[in-house]
Amino acid sequence: MAERLISDIGGLPAGEVPREEMTQLYWEKLLIAMFNVLSAKGLVNLDEFRRAVEEMPPEAYAKASFYNRRLDCITDVLVEKGIIDRDELESRAAEILKLGTRDHVR
Repeated sequence: MAERLISDIGGLPAGEVPREEMTQLYWEKLLIAMFNVLSAKGLVNLDEFRRAVEEMPPEAYAKASFYNRRLDCITDVLVEKGIIDRDELESRAAEILKLGTRDHVR
């Protein structure tokens, strides 16, 4: 039998399912919208995204939240395709974090 992927958790014990409602954060809503736009423009598709999720190292997958995994994998696909540059992205993200705000002008 083939080895399970980190995302293949069907049939494994998982404990109690949390029942409390969680409010979706603003950036999480923007991430969904961004993925929909990228998909509509043919820049990213669901198969590429799923492959990126399945290729995540198990420790990174386990540590990341649902939306952080989505963000990391969409970023990975865009970098693979040469649409964005990882070094530029990391530099700009560091600059935003240094300023302590997401509200910036470039």
